[in-house]
Amino acid sequence: MAGVDYSMLIVAPSAGPATVNVLKAPTYLIGVVMNNQWLGIQLDPVRIAYIPNVSINGTQLPIIPVSYPIEGLQMNVIYQVSGQIVVYYFGEPFEDSVPLEAYSGVVANVSATNGGTSVANVTTQVTVNFPQGSLYLTGIAYFVQDTNSVFDQWSFNTAGGLQLTSISVIGVAGGGRFVILPLDFVPVAQSLTVTVIANNVAAGKTHQAIMIFYYSF
Repeated sequence: MAGVDYSMLIVAPSAGPATVNVLKAPTYLIGVVMNNQWLGIQLDPVRIAYIPNVSINGTQLPIIPVSYPIEGLQMNVIYQVSGQIVVYYFGEPFEDSVPLEAYSGVVANVSATNGGTSVANVTTQVTVNFPQGSLYLTGIAYFVQDTNSVFDQWSFNTAGGLQLTSISVIGVAGGGRFVILPLDFVPVAQSLTVTVIANNVAAGKTHQAIMIFYYSF
C-alpha cells in the first residue's frame, strides 16, 4: 500500500550542499514538506532536482509527493538557506507522485530596485546558464519573496523565435507541480536571458523573486 514508512525532520545547518543520512534502505523518497521556495537534491554530477514550494504568503501542503529510489544510506541535498526546515518522507510512492528527475532544473534570482522618489515599474534582466548545450524547457516556477511589487511580468524568446511571457502570483499555494507553468518541450540554447518587469515598486524598495527553469535533454 502506498504511504509513509518513516520520516525525518532536519534543520539545515547552512545554505548549500549537505548530506542526509537515511535510516533504512533500500527505500523511496516519497515526499517533502519545507519552508522557503525550494529544496535541491543532487541526481548526478550534472543534474539537480529542485522541488518547488510556494511564494511568500503561500499555503503549505502537508506533503509534496515525489518518487526517488534510495539505494544507499545517504542522500545529497542542497538547502536554499541556513535554518531551512525540511521533513523527508520515505516509503511507497503515491499514485500521483512526480519522478524526481522531472524536477531537473536551474535556479535564478531576480532583484529589482526602485532608486527613484516615486512608485515605478522596474525592469531587470536575468541570465540563466544550463549545464549542457541546447535543451528543452519543460516548465517554469516563479516565486515572489516580498510584497514590494504588485505583480511581475516575465518574458523571453525561445530558440525557435517565439516569445513566452507570463505574470507572477503573490499568494501561490500548493507546492510541487501545481506551481509550475508546464511547457511543451520549448527549445532553448545553453544561455537564456529573461526580462522581468516588477510593477508598482515603492520608492527606495527592492523587490526579489526566484525563478526555477525545468529542463530535459
